[in-house]
Amino acid sequence: MTGLLAPDFAATPYWWRAAPPPEAMPGTLPKASDVVVVGGGYAGLSATLTIARAGRSVCVLDANSPGWGASTRSVGMIGGRLRQGYAALAATLGDAGAIDLMCEARDAYAWFRGFVDAEGIDCAMRITGRLLCAWTPADLRRLGGLARFLSARIGIPAEMLDRAALRKELGSDLHHGAMLLPEDGGLHPAQLHRGLLDAVQRAGATVLAPAAVRRIGRDPDGFRLSTSIGEIAARDVLLATNAHTGTEFPWFRKRVIPVGSYMIATESLPRKLLDELIPKHRLVNDTRQLAYAFRRAPDQDRLLVGGRASALDHADPKRVVSGLHRIMRRLFPELADVRISHAWGGMVAFTFDRLPRIGTHDGIHYVLGCNGSGVVMNTYLGSKAGARLIGTPDGATRFARDDFPTHPLYTGSPWFMAPLTAWYDLRDRAARLAAR
Repeated sequence: MTGLLAPDFAATPYWWRAAPPPEAMPGTLPKASDVVVVGGGYAGLSATLTIARAGRSVCVLDANSPGWGASTRSVGMIGGRLRQGYAALAATLGDAGAIDLMCEARDAYAWFRGFVDAEGIDCAMRITGRLLCAWTPADLRRLGGLARFLSARIGIPAEMLDRAALRKELGSDLHHGAMLLPEDGGLHPAQLHRGLLDAVQRAGATVLAPAAVRRIGRDPDGFRLSTSIGEIAARDVLLATNAHTGTEFPWFRKRVIPVGSYMIATESLPRKLLDELIPKHRLVNDTRQLAYAFRRAPDQDRLLVGGRASALDHADPKRVVSGLHRIMRRLFPELADVRISHAWGGMVAFTFDRLPRIGTHDGIHYVLGCNGSGVVMNTYLGSKAGARLIGTPDGATRFARDDFPTHPLYTGSPWFMAPLTAWYDLRDRAARLAAR
């Protein structure tokens, strides 16, 4: 294990080199605010920006520091597809409902790209295209059907690459082919968050951290929140805590499943080598149940690898280096001796039906359940939640739904994730063996 680590190895996100989250944002807690936003990630800040620009006073409270969670830890891939597929959506929403939701996700991506440009956020956003690589021949056939569906019914360009064509896009023979999504792209997630935070502060919002909410109760004019730095009254509260939803919000906690995700960054690599491995700077995913992500860093001098390298959430990043390094070597055997400069973990929130949620429960507005697509969807739905809270037509969205499913045996602690991860890994291995 020690031999895999670069001399300057850091168990912190690679992204923090250029844009570390603030260690603290101290200040005086107001006695009252029109709106209190709990959570300073993409969703919370996006909502805050909308609300503050409408002239409302807003106070953002974060238990750690704004951006400490998934907003500055993700792979930084962006696109316009939902994690949930058409068949599962149509089973509950019907054909029209499923298509509408998928089209809104497509439009959310267009909105997001326009938002980043309009706000002047320098986050290395680049439309490079994404390869979704087939783990088995059966996966390749399914991807063919998906590409036709996305192009014909959703308006998302997609094309198929056979094994020979994929070899020109990816310096590996591991997969059987791929679907290319040419309009997907990547960015620097921590710089995106910093840009949002700067915009929120320019809009006049108060951001305080660390400021953990301990209890929330009603008062005649709305809510009273007890926090680690005092009490504050608010007419409205918006919850944007995602995977870090605590026991002080039990109804919401029972509806989000925190899932650990991990990443590594290699030491600096020769540009010529990277050009051989990923010559067109594509983002790379595959069709395994335990899917992995590969991309070139925005500065183009190293490779980033993400995935579930451990069945244990909150695992020490050093413990997962060997797992992700093994995955990297399988895709690119020439990187067997490459060392790792950064390794880190983070928590994302899944819902039981794998759809992000926006709405109001018991008077509390919420944006929860990024389902691994939080860069685009949390920023988009945060803006929608802010518009809904202030009552403007811009808040209309098909993701505002009355149902928010849970399971009677689930209380907020994902006891089932370790065996489920092991089961998915076994299925991936068996599918590969059966395809030989």
